[in-house]
Amino acid sequence: MKSKIILLFAFFFSTLYFSQDIYEKYPEGQTDYIGGNIQFYKDFRKVILEKNLQPCENKNENINFRIVIYPDHKIKYVKNEDSNWEENKCAFDLFKEVAKNLTGWNPAVVDGKKVAAVTSFWIIPRDLFQKLKEDYDPVNEMEIANYEGGIDKFRKKVFQSMDLKRFTFHGKFKLLVTFVIEKDGKMSNIKLVESTGSKDFDDMVISGIASIKNKWTPASISGIPIRSRFKLPLAFSMD
Repeated sequence: MKSKIILLFAFFFSTLYFSQDIYEKYPEGQTDYIGGNIQFYKDFRKVILEKNLQPCENKNENINFRIVIYPDHKIKYVKNEDSNWEENKCAFDLFKEVAKNLTGWNPAVVDGKKVAAVTSFWIIPRDLFQKLKEDYDPVNEMEIANYEGGIDKFRKKVFQSMDLKRFTFHGKFKLLVTFVIEKDGKMSNIKLVESTGSKDFDDMVISGIASIKNKWTPASISGIPIRSRFKLPLAFSMD
């Protein structure tokens, strides 16, 4: 079972503490909405029509909306740090309006008991205000970010950007770097998941990656470019 989290951030950007444990994802094989994603989007579209809701002016708005589903079928909104809330406010507001009218929320079950767990849904208003395909699920139309020449070429450039001769170490060790690939293909928010213990070495890795100027082809969903987080494992060895 994945580790649990107790601290989450609400959509008001204030901090909430919950009295019960919240699982950071649904157990494998369980669905967060009765009937699965396809039924979720059908019900979402039905509420739009029943409530006569209005479409977003910006046809490229999209948001990966994260929520906690509780054992009593109630939900709470969770901040997704990779979503640009200001640019996608209409999509954000649309989900909040529709979600309170949905009845198919399906709590996760662990050891025979219902538990609170985090899940997410992609909301693309442009699609949802049109007649949906019978099997509509935007996740099936997602394309991951790509680097020209492939990830091995990018990793090679990363190592070429480092001056390892400045450091002395023995044996092997691994690092995990994360960064965001923006909608224009630029990298941002480059971080080490864990420090090596040497600030100079950490800074060399981060600045080396930041110095690579070639752009990525950004991830996309339903043909719309989106921000995405990339994880890059790096292995070092020296005799």
